[in-house]
Parts: sequence; structure tokens; C-alpha cells
Amino acid sequence: MSHKPQPEPVVVDLCYEYEMDGAPVTRLTMRPPRARDLRDAQRAAPAGHELEVRLFSNLCEVTPELLLDLHIRDYFAVQEVYRGFTGERS
Repeated sequence: MSHKPQPEPVVVDLCYEYEMDGAPVTRLTMRPPRARDLRDAQRAAPAGHELEVRLFSNLCEVTPELLLDLHIRDYFAVQEVYRGFTGERS
């Protein structure tokens, strides 16, 4: 039986510059999600947009506040990377 290699983290180059802990942020790196990431996000925020923000912040290792400050174009780019990991269609 052959196994597929695990997906690699994906870098999202942001259209705008943001700040986190006094440092500029121009890109985010999202690691591939695991089932436990979804479970942990559901425990922190049971439903809706807040759940997604918690999940993405964990996968990108940034604060939820940074994600909430993203321009919608940058946020949609992060969503697209997540969909690529899960096989969802936009």
C-alpha cells in the first residue's frame, strides 16, 4: 500500500502589511490542519465565524485579533488555502 505524502505548509503573501506584537506581518504560513485542530477550535468557539477565526489563528500561529484585522481580500486568501487543504470548493 502506498501512502500520499503529507501536505506542506502554505505561505500566504498578504496584500497589506499588519502588525503583531510590534512586528510587521506581510505573510502568513498555514500548516495543514488536523482533526484535533478543529476539535480545539470548537471548544474555544462553538460555532460560526469565531470558530473559523480560532482555527485559522492556530494553523497560522497568529492571534485571532490579527486575523480579524485582515483586509477582506487577505482573509479570503487565507480561507482559500484552508479550502485547498480540505478539498472544499469555493
